[in-house]
Amino acid sequence: MASNQLKEVFDGVSLSGNWKLITGKLIMRILYVIDSMTKDGAESQLLKTLVQLPSDRYEVSVVLSRAEGERAGELASIPCVQEVITLTSENRRRHLLEKAFALASVVKATKPDIVHSWLWYSNFLCGLSRKIGFWRRIPFVASQRGDYHARYGKFRLWLTEKLIYNTAGILLTNAEPIQRYLCQRYTDKKIYSIPNLLELPTKVWQQHRRSKTEEKLIVSVGRFAPEKGHRYLIMALNLLKQQDIAWRCTFLGEGELEAELRSLVEEYELSSQIAFPGFCEDVFSVLLTADVFVLPSLHESSPNALIEAMAVGMPCVASDVGGIVDLIEDEENGLRVLPEDPEALASALHRILMDSDFATALGQNARATIRQKFDSTKSMQRLEAIYQQLIE
Repeated sequence: MASNQLKEVFDGVSLSGNWKLITGKLIMRILYVIDSMTKDGAESQLLKTLVQLPSDRYEVSVVLSRAEGERAGELASIPCVQEVITLTSENRRRHLLEKAFALASVVKATKPDIVHSWLWYSNFLCGLSRKIGFWRRIPFVASQRGDYHARYGKFRLWLTEKLIYNTAGILLTNAEPIQRYLCQRYTDKKIYSIPNLLELPTKVWQQHRRSKTEEKLIVSVGRFAPEKGHRYLIMALNLLKQQDIAWRCTFLGEGELEAELRSLVEEYELSSQIAFPGFCEDVFSVLLTADVFVLPSLHESSPNALIEAMAVGMPCVASDVGGIVDLIEDEENGLRVLPEDPEALASALHRILMDSDFATALGQNARATIRQKFDSTKSMQRLEAIYQQLIE
């Protein structure tokens, strides 16, 4: 824990709760809890959120509950962030209950007005720490950035209800279909949906007029994990190999399944057509040179990668799951296919790659959809309004 954890960063007069009055302005203290600060979507969204919180109105502390992550330094440099605390030590891992006590001590030291957690593990840890009684009077916001009921089994869902849904004052999602589903199941909870924050390039995707013999470029972006469904895309590409079209595919990302996916590519003898260049800092530079974007996930909430591809005007193919239903209207601004269905995925890819006019229309409509649905300024205003509601 940071040595200055107990130090007051500003001198002020205490008001109701833990608010402080500094030079005539109210300062809200928020403690964010997230698993780690890696390059994944939720972590990127937290960074974008904190960058937009004015440092003259917010003091932020961040707890990394599982590991530090490669973007922890970037997190610490944000003006409103006062300190970053990691609940793991270099020489040993802490047990969950021990972490719950450690989190309680952080809450006691930082005196937040609100605790806001992200991702299932951190939501669970906060719920456990609060349930024990360490900080029951402090408002608790839990962000559900995924479809828990599609992803988890009965036991974990039971834990989710007991220690996340029952303890959180407010649940936040980033997809309206998931919000509607949760509202139907938990009628007594306050559940809100706030769209992801976007940072888009000025350039827009344009149809690549390639010759018949020139390879079409397929791109997929995402962490190499079972729920992302990359193996089904590889199986679909094996079927596409038998069609009358030249193509190559780039998988952008990193993850525990990379070796398994590479092995499957070799098994299908697709190594010359499928590349794994790793994590890409400038995803848009790849998207703008591709012909189609694919997201073959088994479940999703509101995936950043798909939103960004649609926002630059790319034709997209994605699984018919979760929040994707609210993003893609099939055959209007993209194509939706059943998850775990390589044949349907191969057919959708073939259709887009062979019909340039159809592909262009999908991309144009996709961009219009994202521009209509996503407004970062409004998303931040909604989040701040929720914080104000909790305090008042």
